[in-house]
Amino acid sequence: MQNNEIHIGIERGNHKLFDDLDKMSLLAQPITILMIKIQFTHERILGIKIKYRGMDGKTIVGQSSRKLKLFGVHFQKFKIDKNDCIKEIFGFAGTSINQLGFRTYRGHQVACGSPKGQPFSFQIPNHTFIAAKGSHEEYLEYLCFRTIQLTQEQITNLANDTQINKQQSFQT
Repeated sequence: MQNNEIHIGIERGNHKLFDDLDKMSLLAQPITILMIKIQFTHERILGIKIKYRGMDGKTIVGQSSRKLKLFGVHFQKFKIDKNDCIKEIFGFAGTSINQLGFRTYRGHQVACGSPKGQPFSFQIPNHTFIAAKGSHEEYLEYLCFRTIQLTQEQITNLANDTQINKQQSFQT
């Protein structure tokens, strides 16, 4: 990891590139991911599209890595609550990203694709992931996320919500 980024797969400059970093300046800090749309087959991840939310509630949609609608292609939409954010990015990669998963601080998760190749898992305490970039040709071959530290308010809210959820699970 370098420059507060995590890298999955191999970046290929001669493939189609996308980068959401420029759009981050349009949102009030802190920024979180509101929704992730994953396009996949049972073998590989084809593409990803992310919707971001600023502190003031304004949202923007990042660049997409794929838009094909073919037979055998699936789409998964993963919505993230206002007071939650991504804690971990995990999956499997080889020459392409074969499985991609996201887990939030509140324990919600999604995983798409096939568990083939080398496993990966990125989780940085008290941080979350924003501003995706990547490269693709036929499949999503490279994905990078920038990381930012959670604010003290976000950390406190996540800790309080986690304690409430634990108390409720003991009561039932």
